[in-house]
Amino acid sequence: MSEVDDEARRALISKRMAEYRDNWNWIDPCNADRFVRRDLKVEKDATTDAILKNIARLTDQIFDHVSVFENFSEASSRGAMPSSSAAFDATETRAALQQAEQILWDAYRNLEAFKDPFVTRQLDDLGVGPGSKGLKLNIGSANNLLKDWLNVDAGGGDLRVNINWGLPLPDDSVDFVYCAHMLEHLRYSDQAPVFLREVLRVLSKGGTARIVVPDARKLLVAYSTGDRDFFRARQAFYPMYKAFIDDGLFTLDYILMFCGAAPQMLSYSHKFGYDARLLCDLLRKAGFSDVKESQFQGSEHSALRVDDVGYNAQARDMTNHHYSLFIEATK
Repeated sequence: MSEVDDEARRALISKRMAEYRDNWNWIDPCNADRFVRRDLKVEKDATTDAILKNIARLTDQIFDHVSVFENFSEASSRGAMPSSSAAFDATETRAALQQAEQILWDAYRNLEAFKDPFVTRQLDDLGVGPGSKGLKLNIGSANNLLKDWLNVDAGGGDLRVNINWGLPLPDDSVDFVYCAHMLEHLRYSDQAPVFLREVLRVLSKGGTARIVVPDARKLLVAYSTGDRDFFRARQAFYPMYKAFIDDGLFTLDYILMFCGAAPQMLSYSHKFGYDARLLCDLLRKAGFSDVKESQFQGSEHSALRVDDVGYNAQARDMTNHHYSLFIEATK
């Protein structure tokens, strides 16, 4: 990639981060709104996204009440003695929750019914079907589209799907998978393992997946050792909100958020942070036979030397050490 293209990508990232800063207010340590309990309310003409988030907040706060009144295990898990003094009658609440659950189930079934033809139409247009073989799959492509690859992303690409739906491809139909800076956006306990097993399923025997994620170890080491040079160099690629910088170091709240201490539902934020040992272990448990750490553009397969296409995979410090972790796993 040319220096001009690289500079353009940096400018684009800076622009997007500036646009989204208002959405970061809930984690801004300088924002006093964090210290105010937000009232729940029904908003007229709210977006679908806002409605879903309100439902999640309602569910969370209903749990806060009922867990005490009904003595859920979470309320007494630290050895507290349950009390029946509240004498709570759950009949009306349970009936309302069951009705709400049924309404949401109906909405989910409608979405599922729409999803199947939505995906099928795309696959038909792409000429991908039961007999497909030798595919190259770029998962979480964003705008980093690879020529002669099937670029998959929830926001577009060639095939617009959410990978938590599963990969709508036949078994053994893919020779190479490239997945850069996507896995950290999945929950480690359930979504990530299911996704990796799906990748294994669609790969042909001997097929290879190249997984690129932020290297959490490098970030944690830089924080713990007070490496200001590391963070100064990182700023060139990821201009950080000033509230997360203290005397040249990123603050712990940002470090933890970057490694997954952020909302685990209803967002595309980071859900987890990996080092080489943990990611290799997760891939082996998913069933991959040969798993090893690689380097930037260091694949033994020429088809997988595509790290230079993505902005995040290219990000590096002054000594040309990349902030990403590169792992390859073969079926």
